[in-house]
Amino acid sequence: MKQIPADCFEWHIFENPGPVIGSRVHPSMRMGPFATEQECRTVLDTLKAVPTFRDTTLEVRKTVRLREKRIKIRLAVRVSLLARPDVSWDAHTVDISSRGARLANSGDRVKLGEFLDVRYAPREAIFRVVWIGLPGTPTEGNVGLECLSPETNIWDLDLSTRTDDEPLMEEIVVAHNVQRRLFPGHKPPLKTLDYSGKCVQARTVGGDYYDFLDLGSERVGFVLADVAGKGVAAALLMANLQGSLHNRAEVGASDLPAILAAINGHLYEHTEANRYATVFFGCYDDHTHCLAYVNCGHIPALLLRKCGEVERLEATATVLGLFGSWDCSVRETHLQTGDVLSMFTDGVTEATSSSSVNQAFSLYCARRARSRRIRSCIKSSRRWRNSGQASIRRTI
Repeated sequence: MKQIPADCFEWHIFENPGPVIGSRVHPSMRMGPFATEQECRTVLDTLKAVPTFRDTTLEVRKTVRLREKRIKIRLAVRVSLLARPDVSWDAHTVDISSRGARLANSGDRVKLGEFLDVRYAPREAIFRVVWIGLPGTPTEGNVGLECLSPETNIWDLDLSTRTDDEPLMEEIVVAHNVQRRLFPGHKPPLKTLDYSGKCVQARTVGGDYYDFLDLGSERVGFVLADVAGKGVAAALLMANLQGSLHNRAEVGASDLPAILAAINGHLYEHTEANRYATVFFGCYDDHTHCLAYVNCGHIPALLLRKCGEVERLEATATVLGLFGSWDCSVRETHLQTGDVLSMFTDGVTEATSSSSVNQAFSLYCARRARSRRIRSCIKSSRRWRNSGQASIRRTI
């Protein structure tokens, strides 16, 4: 029989409650995990002196450690007591995982079992204190936290795909924060159109990109792009594409073919032969309600008319960056009150392998968007994806 390595185990303290008194049942307690048996037994000796546990039996149990990836990384967080929101402090992580974290310089501020509200950047989640580093040990001042809602992905990082040949996680975090700033921070005002966007990368960084460009004269450009590849390489090309679009859109906002032809030439000359991007570029005029668009090999956008009819805004050109010689045609459509235009990347349509189901779900997204429920549409995409084997990259 193959022997399990010693570092594959962890230790917990379990409480076997005493007899039930009346109708009240004292809930059993569990603390841990602890990295070493010595650390676990030291905490156990401390607990035995607490009157609360006088009539209970505390015991140490050894369990097989879950194969969960923990990443050593320093992230600045804001911590507050859930029971007393007015008590808060700044801290930083020692390491993180999808289910928890270890914080430094917090051991004297919390108690075992206490609930904390932890905020990182714009995200926050509720954690429970499962261990506190003891004085005189290497973990002194540190606290171990268990996330009560790991699905929120508070760290906004894809820890599952981390490999030794990837850049350091600190560099990935910097790249992620930089890329997040490339997405639009504000929406140019329009009187006749309500619009929104959201991007959820498959990895910490990636090649999906959307933007809202102020083209002047009450016109707004809607850009949705999907760069070939994944990870850091796709993110770099995405940043290149974003910069090129902004520079050229400011100069020749009225000439979509000229803008896209210049970008195609730039990508063709300065990227590898297998690098390219699909792009949907639409220009909406607030006066005429006309949408002029060029679809460069991207998934057709869906225009859901108020009457229930659906129009597919098909490709009018090939992808950008793959061929030196490139041309396109511009098409136009008019939007009426109650119409909904839904644009997305292949993370939505590849949520299942069935093409008929893909089309049905894409239409479903458009109908959800009609009620402005972009977040609900994202959640629906996740549920749809989980029913089969799928890519999870999507932009809506």
